[in-house]
Amino acid sequence: MGGDGGIPLTQGRAAAVLLLAIALFSPVQAATLHVVNHGWHSGLVIRRGDIPEGLWPEHRQAPPGEYLEIGWGERRFYQTRDPSLLQALTAALWPSPSVLHLVGFNGPVTRRYPPGQIIVLQVDAAGMARLAQYIADAYERDAEGGIKRMGRGLYGDSRFFAGREKFHLLNTCNVWTARALRLAGCPAGAGITAEAAMKSAALCAAQAG
Repeated sequence: MGGDGGIPLTQGRAAAVLLLAIALFSPVQAATLHVVNHGWHSGLVIRRGDIPEGLWPEHRQAPPGEYLEIGWGERRFYQTRDPSLLQALTAALWPSPSVLHLVGFNGPVTRRYPPGQIIVLQVDAAGMARLAQYIADAYERDAEGGIKRMGRGLYGDSRFFAGREKFHLLNTCNVWTARALRLAGCPAGAGITAEAAMKSAALCAAQAG
């Protein structure tokens, strides 16, 4: 997983201990993960109540709502409402800073997205813990472990936050989504497109069903 820097060592150790405790002692309880397609971009939707306590406390700095949509992408391109072709090429060809986009909303999730553009997966407690930690690790942090707000998001009640990793052709938003799916327990491929991420999620859903 490419990226510069990371969370403080003591925080990382505490998270590892918490992940182990969740995996060993949590009851087998499925949480729902939605994978959504925005055309060129894929994202995740998580119910706030399914986020394990202590693993991703920064979700409280995101907009309010029963659900959170999480997206990751190139910082300048993602924050531009009408990006140019030059910006798209620059984002793909040169490693550049990233950003997280968090949208808070109330359900039902299936009414918020067009039919065929949303895949529903069931994730166990250990998978949800790994996923929450993955998202927490995606923030750029200062020396004290704090995160940086980057301004209002693109739609609804949403905000941008500075990301830790570098974005480039082999580390796109859809590669980020695929890694999240693998951590959640879905053996997703490493395609760079939203279509590839959605196909992986659909295959996992079909196998589980």
